[in-house]
Amino acid sequence: MEMTTTERIPVSLILTTLNEAKVMPLFLDGVRASTVQPDDIVICDGGSTDDTVNIIRQRSDGLPVTVLVEHGATIARGRNIAAAQARNDILAITDAGCRIEPDWLRRITEPLLADESIDAVGGGYALEGETRVQRWTAVSTLPMYKQNSANFLPSSRSFALRREALLRAGGYQEELSFAGEDTALCLRMRKMGMRFVTRFDALVHWETRPTLRAFIKQYYFYGLGDGEARSLSWRYRRIALKWFTALALIIASVFEGRLLLLPIAGLVLFFFHIQRAFDWKRYAVLDRLGGFLFVMLKEGVSFIGYIAGRLNFRKRNAR
Repeated sequence: MEMTTTERIPVSLILTTLNEAKVMPLFLDGVRASTVQPDDIVICDGGSTDDTVNIIRQRSDGLPVTVLVEHGATIARGRNIAAAQARNDILAITDAGCRIEPDWLRRITEPLLADESIDAVGGGYALEGETRVQRWTAVSTLPMYKQNSANFLPSSRSFALRREALLRAGGYQEELSFAGEDTALCLRMRKMGMRFVTRFDALVHWETRPTLRAFIKQYYFYGLGDGEARSLSWRYRRIALKWFTALALIIASVFEGRLLLLPIAGLVLFFFHIQRAFDWKRYAVLDRLGGFLFVMLKEGVSFIGYIAGRLNFRKRNAR
């Protein structure tokens, strides 16, 4: 039955899915509860082996959903396919694993509908989860109100842009193995001089990885994607300089014990810097220490992934 009580705006909502059967009902309920509705919803499934596609079709009554299936499609490929099939120039993008707030769609697309000179809008996201790993993941993530809107790189879990801008930037990079496609896209768009605005109040809620193994795998893939796309090289050079300096001092302390005080002092100063920058006064001491550990773990794991990604890039271009 067609919805008539909620305003429908000239916007296409696009996303990809792969084995999302557990979260799809909650996601679709969130879309249905939105204060405005998209003109169409295009979902590209990468070949789910669970009941994802059937659930989408069964639970999407009243929503203008089109489901496309391309087995083996990566996240980047799926987003490009969905964007190509969307009816509207303005695209709102999120992930099936997110719970969107009722005003998310209106807020994330409002600047694009109001001003034709704007190319993209970066929205906000709130991390959720009940396990200790999920709690420490949230603590180790810079909160939205601490982000610098001038250089904020949106995540495609909360993003909107014009299809024309997406095409002009070459779309999402489909050659990437798994992740990093949204960072690479936003960096290309910024380099081309496209205009971004931020709407941190356009919130989606994202349940992070519940186990340490899944957390490590996630950040390894983030680094892998950055390496394959050659994104954020300055960040990884800074990480390398910081930790290789600390390692050199630790090795040197084997011969001169007093030098061990330098990396220890640096670690303490780094903790207090992070605590202030991330506003950890809100958390218990144990969570602050866990968040600090996860900041370092993110850097280390993503750096390893970045090196692997750069090697993949070289192999691919040497063929």
